[in-house]
Amino acid sequence: MILHPVCEYLDVPAGEPRLRVAVRLRFEDRPEGERYVLRLVARGGREVVRSVAEVRPRVNTVGEWTRSELVFEVPAADLPDGAVRLEVAADEAGATAYPVEPSAGLLASSRRTRLGRDRWVQAVPTAGRPAVRLRLGADTRGGRLRWTATEWLREVSFVAHARRFTWVRAARLATRPFVPRDPVWLVGERPETARDNGLAFFRHLRSTRPDAPVYYVITADSPMRAAVEPLGNVVTHSSWRHRVLMLHAQVLANAYSIKHMLPSRWHPGAYMKQAAWRTGAYRVYLKHGVHLSPYAVKRANGGYDLLAAVGEREAEALRATSGYGDEVVVTGLARYDGLVRPQRRSRTVLFMPTWRRYLVPTLFSGSDETKVAYEGSTYQRFITELLGSPRLAELLERHDLTLQMVPHYNLGSLLRPDDLGSARVRVLDAPTADIPGLLRSCDLLVTDYSSVQFDVAYVGTPVVYCQFDEDEYTAGHSAFSWFDTELDGFGPVTRDVEGTLAAMERYAVSGFVREPLYEERVRSVFAHDDRCNGERLASAVDQLLARAGRR
Repeated sequence: MILHPVCEYLDVPAGEPRLRVAVRLRFEDRPEGERYVLRLVARGGREVVRSVAEVRPRVNTVGEWTRSELVFEVPAADLPDGAVRLEVAADEAGATAYPVEPSAGLLASSRRTRLGRDRWVQAVPTAGRPAVRLRLGADTRGGRLRWTATEWLREVSFVAHARRFTWVRAARLATRPFVPRDPVWLVGERPETARDNGLAFFRHLRSTRPDAPVYYVITADSPMRAAVEPLGNVVTHSSWRHRVLMLHAQVLANAYSIKHMLPSRWHPGAYMKQAAWRTGAYRVYLKHGVHLSPYAVKRANGGYDLLAAVGEREAEALRATSGYGDEVVVTGLARYDGLVRPQRRSRTVLFMPTWRRYLVPTLFSGSDETKVAYEGSTYQRFITELLGSPRLAELLERHDLTLQMVPHYNLGSLLRPDDLGSARVRVLDAPTADIPGLLRSCDLLVTDYSSVQFDVAYVGTPVVYCQFDEDEYTAGHSAFSWFDTELDGFGPVTRDVEGTLAAMERYAVSGFVREPLYEERVRSVFAHDDRCNGERLASAVDQLLARAGRR
């Protein structure tokens, strides 16, 4: 049996001289309880430490349980200073040992970390065949000098193997005079956007720490640049200044993915595996919404040092399946600080159905293939029946309301003007729509599964769920979730157009007042409603830097 072990993450429990090494057996589904050995091998092939672990269940990014995870507890007392490589073998006589490859998340979050009281450890890649090597050294003056000298000597091997980003250390040294002495924080979202938790967090930092070297990264031609430029410290994406700051930033905070902050000529995969461990920046996931399906979040993929959660239930769900532990912090989302419901009614119903991945090409794949055609699908029939409903037109007219739909951008182009049955029904352009403003001001949200339900619930706005294709959605798109709209949702669940319109009518008649049952459910999900989420996030990052001695 050939093994393909991948190290997903490595932890050093606080104050303990041991390592926790999580390994996934890629392409495998082994019997639960089967035993494997992790060997730590010094130069020359000498085994210095070994640890045994049993196969345990692991959920993958689409919610399927497999038996492929091994978590090894490695006593570090016998590990010598220097370098050791990781190998995994079946726990049986004569079994072949296979090198452990590094995950992108392992290397993206790799930096020199204290091991016990007086030693350091860091996971790094080998220059040749992909494999994990652990570097260990003493926290003495001589040990630190040897560590630095070894770093530069190892670059020769990486250059010889034509690895990318071998220039990073030299570039950091040459550009150090051009960056502030205090810790540099870079904040962003997608390259062209400034409307989500990135903007909200940056706004908080600029208002509370005006002299700190905190910068927002956005493209020069972005239509949203005007929203962030008045705050100052705006850096043009992929500019020379952006590239220099990326080399020295101690904090990278993004609402979507750190990859969106990379200069255009930096290859994302190569950056995570070859550059990030050389720069050591802390990675902060501000998120762009509440994770209804947290199994899609994997430490092995993102390598984040801090993830925001809105409450303990979401946090526990993330910790249970992602590989993250203390990295998940219940701070709330930064944009919630600005979610204050206007005193005057907007007379607007916001319709935001989520997307169906089985109806559209996979994101970023470049493929035109779909599993189910949009035309004639249950999804298409519901959307067109609702938007063209005479009863909807009459309801909107009678209560002087407007329905504004924000379609997912994969489906927006498929909606035709003749699908709309009233001039009071408007379809907005998702990429340019003021989503935060719409969520703040709407009187009612109609959605199926979209995580924007949490935003409007936080504000105090009622929600109607139109789950018209639950079986199809669950089979083709979703898996288990910690949040059940029937038991935990913030409004009634409907199954067809008539039920949806009846629920909308009831809220219009009541003046859009949310019932006590749903008020209680909101309180059970959100840990904070004090509009101080940005401050908690900033404090959590401060603590991260303080533990590393970087403040």
